Amino acid sequence: MTAPREEQEGLPEGWAKVELGQLGIWGSGGTPPRTNPAFYAESGIPWLVIGDLNDGLVFGAKNHITESGLKNSAAKLLDPGTLLVAMYGSIGKMGITGMQCATNQAIAFCIPSEGLTHLKFLFYALKNEQQALVAQGQGGAQQNISQTILKAHPVPLPPLPEQKRIADKLDALLSRVEAGRERLERVPKLVKQFRQAVLSAAVSGELTREWRGGGDAAWEETTIGELLTGIEAGLNVKCEERPPLEAERGLVKISAVTWGRFQQEESKTLPPTEEVPETRRVKRGDFLISRANTLELVGACVIVERITKKLYLSDKVLRLNFKNDGNKVWALYCLRSGLGRQQIESLVSGNQLSMRNLSQDALRSIVLPLPPLPEQVEIVRRVEALFAIADRLEQRYQSALVSFQRLTPALLGKAFRGELVPQNPADEPASVLLARVRAQRAAEGTGPKRGRKPGKAAGQDGAEPKRRGRPPKAQAIPTAMNEAEALRLLQERRQQRAEGARLVGLFED
Repeated sequence: MTAPREEQEGLPEGWAKVELGQLGIWGSGGTPPRTNPAFYAESGIPWLVIGDLNDGLVFGAKNHITESGLKNSAAKLLDPGTLLVAMYGSIGKMGITGMQCATNQAIAFCIPSEGLTHLKFLFYALKNEQQALVAQGQGGAQQNISQTILKAHPVPLPPLPEQKRIADKLDALLSRVEAGRERLERVPKLVKQFRQAVLSAAVSGELTREWRGGGDAAWEETTIGELLTGIEAGLNVKCEERPPLEAERGLVKISAVTWGRFQQEESKTLPPTEEVPETRRVKRGDFLISRANTLELVGACVIVERITKKLYLSDKVLRLNFKNDGNKVWALYCLRSGLGRQQIESLVSGNQLSMRNLSQDALRSIVLPLPPLPEQVEIVRRVEALFAIADRLEQRYQSALVSFQRLTPALLGKAFRGELVPQNPADEPASVLLARVRAQRAAEGTGPKRGRKPGKAAGQDGAEPKRRGRPPKAQAIPTAMNEAEALRLLQERRQQRAEGARLVGLFED
């Protein structure tokens, strides 16, 4: 059914608003009883759950069911080119089947009506409506929508030729957006590599070679322990898992020192009656280091630049007190460099993957190169200048990422306002197309039907399975095939069906 007249107003010429239920055959899957292991297999019929959906062509599944699992559940065998929509949790997450498969009941499927809409157009139409579908979610912790809600949701429908123009244009533009996003997402890794290269040059003496007048650095060696007057540890107290308010006190968590800068919000609130030595309070200029964390993060260290909360050391965060504050920043860079990280990771104890421990004795034994103080000052100046460049690159990356995240919704919005491709007055209006399709359905007595399950597997009774008028089983699209090629073949299949041709081995080489 088309939407009421007031909803049709404002649409481009020749467009109509129509409920999703009118644009294809809809259904959902099911789950075979978990109590019967014969219904599940390592390989068999791919059985998709929401986690398998990728907002593109789906070529694989983490789970598989058997023929008996299919027959003894509400799951249905779906052909390649079926549209999938998540109804639970990640409402509106989508996929297009690139293989024969089944789904669980959390996924709705749609077989688009040939001659009324195009697969990719309907995919993009639903993508454009995702937030509107999410807003209709029902339930508590996990929101969901029903097939009834989904099929009743209206979408704008252009003339059929314009649908194809829109889908083709979006394919071209969004592939460029995705390529740009992939290149952009390399930036954080490159910035991290840049920082490590700077630190490597700093602790090897290469960064100040010309400042020294050439030649290798003839530096002394020392240990962390020799630079310190002491190491302080804090408390192990049960706290409330939230940052303290202005009048409250708190303990720092290891996450406060993990990401390069001190983050005071990464703290937990002490009980009001807990007695804490004031000597363990964290203050500006403190050198803090985590003594426990994962292998990659244990030994992360910071120098506190700013603190406004009343925070105290915890048992997993140590404070290093230096004899000479001039060595503090140098030690920070050394411990963050590859030289320092290699030693830290080799000295930690424990075999748990989630938590390793760096003892105070092990920390004191870490060996560092020690340039003269004037050269340390120059190294620190140069490192900070280069790190400032890295900081600016990260800021530009974040801004660019926000812009990229806006591009897809903006392009979809433009497409479904009729502004992305030109309209052709010669195109048959969508209202006329809908009326003609309805008349054909009425004359043929056809309507939406439930997906059919396959017949017996070949070999069970010596005969080929009966498909009840369906074309022979399509082979799965090879995983090496790209999306454009897969969609081209799916379109060819539709054209051949429209001409009455019998398809055999559509996806064979």
